[in-house]
Amino acid sequence: MSALTRGSRLAVSLLLAAGLGACAVEGTVNEPLANFSADPTGPITLSGYRGWALPANHSSGQLVIGLALSGGGKRSAAFSYGVLRGLRDYKIEIDGRETSLLNEIDTIASVSGGSFTAAYYGLKRERIFTDYERDFLKRDIESYIYGMYLLPWNWAWMVNPLYGTNDQMAKIYDDLMFHGATYADLLRNGKPFVSINATDIGYGFVFPFTQDQFDLICSDLSSYPLARAVAASNGFPVLFTPITLKNYAARCGGREPPWVKRAFDAGPMSRERALAEFARLYLDPQKTKYVHLMDGGIADNLAMRQMINTVFAFGENAAAFRRVGADRARRIMLISADGQASRDSSWPHERVVTSLGQIFNAVSGTQIDSYNFETLLLADQELRRTVATLKRIRCAESRVIDGHPCDDVQGFLVHVSLSSVTDPAVGDRLQHIPTGLTIPDEAVDQLVAVGESLVRDSPVLAAFRDSLTRPASSRTPARRGVAEASAGSR
Repeated sequence: MSALTRGSRLAVSLLLAAGLGACAVEGTVNEPLANFSADPTGPITLSGYRGWALPANHSSGQLVIGLALSGGGKRSAAFSYGVLRGLRDYKIEIDGRETSLLNEIDTIASVSGGSFTAAYYGLKRERIFTDYERDFLKRDIESYIYGMYLLPWNWAWMVNPLYGTNDQMAKIYDDLMFHGATYADLLRNGKPFVSINATDIGYGFVFPFTQDQFDLICSDLSSYPLARAVAASNGFPVLFTPITLKNYAARCGGREPPWVKRAFDAGPMSRERALAEFARLYLDPQKTKYVHLMDGGIADNLAMRQMINTVFAFGENAAAFRRVGADRARRIMLISADGQASRDSSWPHERVVTSLGQIFNAVSGTQIDSYNFETLLLADQELRRTVATLKRIRCAESRVIDGHPCDDVQGFLVHVSLSSVTDPAVGDRLQHIPTGLTIPDEAVDQLVAVGESLVRDSPVLAAFRDSLTRPASSRTPARRGVAEASAGSR
């Protein structure tokens, strides 16, 4: 009788799961574009969530500041939140007006764990400083993951091929933090522009949730749920299934953005040409019917490459800089908030590395970080090129712009990183904080405090602040580059 009861219960559970699967929303929910720009040779659309179309809010126009929030699970989410708090409290002066560094940020790019912080701030702004810890940082997210796998009424992903585990996680993130918000809500908020980045596992390339990227698949980002973008960006392989988008490029009738055409005039070995070739993979509906997205850290765990790619798309085109108002900028700064801890130095001394925790940490953190230094080098090179381009563009317009010499343009690369903490005791504690989605409350507090202190004590940020107030004739050019940027976080 008990065996029959157990069998009956199992049957009921499976029927319930099947019923849930039949009722589940299909994972592919992106909508096609309904409106196109009138000029068939111009951009595919002119509206939607894109950086150059957003109102500037408090930005002065003299600064262009990008903030990149790295991957690394909740450890990175907490650390990046601490960086935001540090930037909020970091005061700068622009032509006699005091403001906070956070108010002057134009773009926030993020991957994986950093995307929780980026999306929450993009949607709720100042409320992040009162509500984020309660809504996410100090909430046990992993209990929801266990429930998804162990509780039969959460098995819709098991029986419905169009609804995966990460579709379920998107629903959880929406219930906890975003409450139905879409990119239309971010559009109304204005700057800073938030670029949440995932990895297209079909092509191994960064896929940003921006309207410029959605133009390539002829899709409307405005109606897309913010929680699904965050789920895609944080979709760790194996544990979560991909978030899938449908490509509607056939509806756009072969139109392509002007930058793609310009980039093909560059040499075949140029980065601009490579970006254009990737874009045409999406523009061709015969080559790409669906886009499958997973953790953004797979392609770029620092979240900096999308900002670099955006600048590459501008090239040295003066009209492109003028269109976004960047031709008036005299300070450009890229801030990398890197929430990954240093490698576990004990591994090379061990005969075997077999524990599931060790292997998971290797895949989710240290090995993904292997190319971070190359990313910083690329960012530094592009920053130098952009500074030279801006000097040329500004001085072609006038010798003095907004009361400053036309060639008064400087670039700063700031790398604030957990791995740069010099206190051995603090560094050891940070090293042992896991990269999962649940960490102890005291670990959250430690990470937030470290993020704040690294911003407060950064010599590169101090050099940036001083460059805004000291007379041009008395300035000593700040040392720049990746080595200086890394030292700046110590």
